[in-house]
Amino acid sequence: MQRSASTTHPTPHKILPVVTRVIEQLDKVFLERSGAGGQARLEMVFQRWLSSGKTSPSGLRHYVNALAEQLDERERKEFSVRAERILLHLQSGYVS
Repeated sequence: MQRSASTTHPTPHKILPVVTRVIEQLDKVFLERSGAGGQARLEMVFQRWLSSGKTSPSGLRHYVNALAEQLDERERKEFSVRAERILLHLQSGYVS
């Protein structure tokens, strides 16, 4: 499964294409905010999210919250604002 420009993750889990596109967008925002070590933290969060089984569109908020926990306070706020915009687009049906 393609999640970001530089990472491919094979997975036995079935994830809807719309969820995959949203994850790619969230991952990009996270990597912009996370700095060094961000890719490893991203992978850890993604694997935990997959294991939780909450991989439907409604489970994306769990993914966002788990990613936000990996950031310091200032970066967390910026990430959360941008992630919320992405999720709002999903809810309104405008996922690119």
